[in-house]
Amino acid sequence: MAKTVELKIPDDIEYRVIGNAFGLLIASAGLLAGEMVRLRSFDYWASDIVPLFVVLWMLFRLYRNLLSTMIAYRDVPSPSSIIRDQNIRQALKSEQEALAQITAKTGYTADQVVAEVAKRIESKKNEALKKNKMIN
Repeated sequence: MAKTVELKIPDDIEYRVIGNAFGLLIASAGLLAGEMVRLRSFDYWASDIVPLFVVLWMLFRLYRNLLSTMIAYRDVPSPSSIIRDQNIRQALKSEQEALAQITAKTGYTADQVVAEVAKRIESKKNEALKKNKMIN
């Protein structure tokens, strides 16, 4: 039996990502102002242990929040796709309304077809006679 894992994603996840990014930026500034950068040697890492710890902690939190944000918004449709879907629905609805207004075609009987064909033949004969009279 497979277990489903439910991820609890807070509502303010975007603000957490932004806050962690700024926290990482500030912690990096503290690290750049430390002994290792000033003396250009990794031998002084012990004097910069607090900024190193804060940078690593903020980096971990930023990574974790970015992943949870991507998971939260994976199935959310984009606004452009929502608008496109609404336009398609409206077009289909208008087409269906137009089809509903079209009356059903009635089938012609054999007598009606013969009468129509006879009318066309007579009209074409009359047109041909008129053309011949004009030529002569």
